[in-house]
Amino acid sequence: EKVIEGSGRVLERVGEREWRLVPTGFWQAHRGAATTYSTVVGEWAQASAGATAWDLYGGVGVFAAVLAEQVGPSGHVVSVESSKTAVDDGMEALADLGQVSFRHGRVERMIPELPAPEVVVLDPPRAGAGRDVVAAVAEAGPRRIVHVGCDPASFGRDVGLYRDHGFELADVRAFAAFPSTHHVECIGLFTR
Repeated sequence: EKVIEGSGRVLERVGEREWRLVPTGFWQAHRGAATTYSTVVGEWAQASAGATAWDLYGGVGVFAAVLAEQVGPSGHVVSVESSKTAVDDGMEALADLGQVSFRHGRVERMIPELPAPEVVVLDPPRAGAGRDVVAAVAEAGPRRIVHVGCDPASFGRDVGLYRDHGFELADVRAFAAFPSTHHVECIGLFTR
C-alpha cells in the first residue's frame, strides 16, 4: 500500500459516530447496511442500564457502540474480534466510551474469559458461529441473543443449534444487501 494523497484512512459513519479505517479492513458492502443492522440490533438487544453485553466477531465496534448506549456508563460491553487492525480501529473510534473494552482473539477461545452477559450480539463470518460457539454462548446464560448472518444456510444451521440449547427464534429479518446475488443477510432474535 502506498498513500498518494490524504490520510490513507477511509471515513465511515453510523449515526453521529465516525470510524476512520484502514482501506483494507472490513466494512459492510452495502452503503446503508451498517446503519440498518445497527438499528435492528438496538431494537432487539434491549440491554439494561448497568448490564454486561457481548459483541462477538465485533469488528470495529459498530454494534458495541449501540450496546454502549443501552448499558450506559455503569455497564460493560466486551467486543471480541480476531483482526488486530479492526480492534485498533474500533478502540480509536469508541475511545470516548469507557464502558466498551475490546479483546483481540478468536471468539471460541475468548468466551470462557468473559463476564456473564445479559445480551449477546454476534456477527460471525459466512461459515456462521457453529456448534462450539453457540454452545458456549448458550452456557453463558444471556437473556437475549441477536445473531447476524450473511449466509442463510449457516444461519439456518445456527438457528437449529440455538434451539437445541433451549432458545427460540423470536423474530427474524432478512435483507437483500447484496443485489443480483444469492446472498441474503439475516438477523435473528433468540430468547428463552
